[in-house]
Amino acid sequence: MKWWILSGILMIGGMMVVNEALYGNAAAFGVATGMIVAMLFAMKKLNSRRRLRLGALFALLIGSSVYFGIPNYSIVEAERSLKKVHEDVTYVHDVGVVNEGWNPFQPKRVYVFEIEAESQVLFLPDSGEVIKTRPPM
Repeated sequence: MKWWILSGILMIGGMMVVNEALYGNAAAFGVATGMIVAMLFAMKKLNSRRRLRLGALFALLIGSSVYFGIPNYSIVEAERSLKKVHEDVTYVHDVGVVNEGWNPFQPKRVYVFEIEAESQVLFLPDSGEVIKTRPPM
C-alpha cells in the first residue's frame, strides 16, 4: 500500500473521530473528505515530479477546507457559554437541520441542551445563537 493512500485513509478517519468527539457531527468535513478522495485518485495517475506539486496544492486546499468546516463552538464551549447565563445545563444530543441556500461549510447539526426547569434550547454551533424550544406535549 502506498504511503499517500494510507495517509488519506488516516486523515479521513481522524476527521471523523474529531467530528464525533468534539463537535457532535456538526463539523462540515464533506468538502475536505471529497478533496482527499480526489487527491488519492490523482496521485495514482501522476509521476513523482508532478505528484509533489499537486500534493502540496491539495494539502493547502484540504487544510483550508478543514479550517472553514470547523464550527465556532464545540459541545464543551457551547455548554460553557450557556453556563454563563443558566445554572443547570446538560447536553442532551444533537439534531440535524436543513440550511437555506448552498454553503458546504455551514454546520448541518445543532446542539440540544436541557436547562433548568426541564426546558430545552437549541445552540447553533456556527453563530452561538440560542433558540428556545417549546415544551413537549
